[in-house]
This record gives sequence, C-alpha cells and structure tokens, in this order.
Amino acid sequence: MHFFQIWHYFWGASGCFLNLLLVYIAIFKSPKAIRTYATLIVNFAITDFVECFFDVFIQIRLLPAPGDVTMTYIFNGFCKYFGDMSCKIGASLFLHCIPHAVWSLLLSFGYRYYILHHPGLTRRTLICILIVIYIPSFVQGLTYWTNFVETDEILPLAKQIFPSYNFSEETGVISGIVDVTTITATYAIVHLSFPIFPVYTIIYILRTKIIAHLLRNSQMMTTETKAVHTQMLRALTFQAFIPIFVWIGASCYLISQLGIIQQSPLMEHAVFVSVILMPTLSPFTYLLFVRPYKKFCMKIIYTLTCSKKRHDDAKGSKFDSHNTPSHIVALSKVAPISSS
Repeated sequence: MHFFQIWHYFWGASGCFLNLLLVYIAIFKSPKAIRTYATLIVNFAITDFVECFFDVFIQIRLLPAPGDVTMTYIFNGFCKYFGDMSCKIGASLFLHCIPHAVWSLLLSFGYRYYILHHPGLTRRTLICILIVIYIPSFVQGLTYWTNFVETDEILPLAKQIFPSYNFSEETGVISGIVDVTTITATYAIVHLSFPIFPVYTIIYILRTKIIAHLLRNSQMMTTETKAVHTQMLRALTFQAFIPIFVWIGASCYLISQLGIIQQSPLMEHAVFVSVILMPTLSPFTYLLFVRPYKKFCMKIIYTLTCSKKRHDDAKGSKFDSHNTPSHIVALSKVAPISSS
C-alpha cells in the first residue's frame, strides 16, 4: 500500500465519520433558530459522506492524454474486488457529488443573503430547490459511467500515449474513455471543471454583501438574531475557502490535459488527492462554528475523556492491589497499637 492509498483511506474514512456525525446533530440537535437552514446542512453532509465513501471505494488515478481524446483511469480502491463495473459506477457516483457540493455551497450563501431581505423559506421549499439544483449532477451520475470501456480496449491506447509506464505492474482496475468528445463525457468534464471558478467568484461577492449588511444593521437586530447570523457567517466564510481544493484538482487536470505538464504520476494522483479534502473538512464549518453543534461535540469529547480516565483509574487500582505483597496487605489491615 503506497502513500496515496493511505491518504485516500485516512481522509475518506475520517470524512465518512464526521459527516455522519453532522447528519445526526443537524437532525436532532439543531435549535429552532436554524432548524430550517439545517435542511441545507443535512444536504451538505449526505453529499460529502457519499463522496468520501466512494473515494475510498474507487481511489482514482487519472491519466489525461494531451492532444488526444482518450482518458485513462486506474482504480486502486477495494472496488477492484467487486468487478470492473462496480469501479465504473462508483466513479460516476463519486464524480457527480463534486459539482453538487459546489452548487449547494452557492445555494447556502444565496439563502443567507436572501433571508437578510426577505422572510425565511419553508423546509419544503428548500428541499424543492435542492432537488432542482441536483438535476444537473444527477444527469451526470446517471450517464457518465456509460463512457467507460473495458481494460482490453483502453490498455493498448494507454501504452501508446504513455510508453514509459509499465501498466503490467498496476494492481488496480484499468479502464477509461476512448473519446471524451461524446455528449455525456463532455458534459461531465465541463460540469466538473468549470463551475468552480464562476461559483467561487459569486460566493465571494455574496459574502462581501452579507458582511456589509450585517455591519449596517447590527444595531437593529436582536441579540439572538445577530448571534445566529454571526455564527452562520463564520461557518460559511470558512466553508468558502474549502472549494480551493476542488480548484486545485481541476487545475491539475487542466494542466495535464493541456500538456503543460506531461506524464507526471504526481499530477495524476493530485487531481483527486486534493479533491477529497473538501468533503472531509467541510463538516468542521458547522461542528466548530455553530455553537449548539460545538457544545454537543465538546460534551461527547468530555464524556469519552472522563470515561477513559475512570477506566484507567480502575485499572490502575486493580493493578496495585494485585501487585502489592501479601504481607504488606495483611499489615495494612491490622489496627495500629495505641500508645499508653
């Protein structure tokens, strides 16, 4: 197991745990003031959990071919034990989570800006909006896997494009796309690579407007309202920097695809090694910056710490009693003789 596999296992497994924790807290521990917005938090957490799970499942190494219409994938995750088709479908499901997370982030900032000027939306309305923005990603996930071909078809092409690579040493599943100019392949590549740049720009503009509005109207807000807005703004501000990892991954892909850097295993791994950090770190935006969520997490940590300490103390006492010589134990039980 090499470094990149360990990286995927560590960050993917950590992300699965953190996002499941966030789902539970958002559903059962959200205060009334943010209960509606918790719908968006649950959407984030479920999307990121699915992304982390499939990252561990497939562990993609992407080999773009500069000046060519082919694209080679090597799947090093445990999908290889379930057959080639599981890797292809897993890749499609994994990749469709990335743009949905980006669109969801834009919706979160847009909603925070909206409720500064209008009454909050109902949970049902938010769910309907989430379904609408999920449609482009759903179409991608439903169709992208159909572009993958068998190893026997892509391997001869990969050997021609990467003559210095010894593919016989690869332990993962080798698959790929022989023509990235098909409608479904082009749609997926564009949907994955390009929205992040304009979306990030819009998020920055919305963040600036939200801060300006809060500063102008801080005196008119109740203490509770101001506290809620401040907490959510901190969370969203932290979260606004997380898509930089997707930006790094998209940049690595474009640099390789355009031939700026060619045949670099580091760049081929870096595309998705960087992307996995986004869904893993995203839960911290709420677990750290939303006070009720943070208090619940601190309570869990405190409980576990105290439980471990009591266990260690009990173990230590038992150890001492078993290792004290019997004559000393006997003497300690004898009452002292009082002096006359």
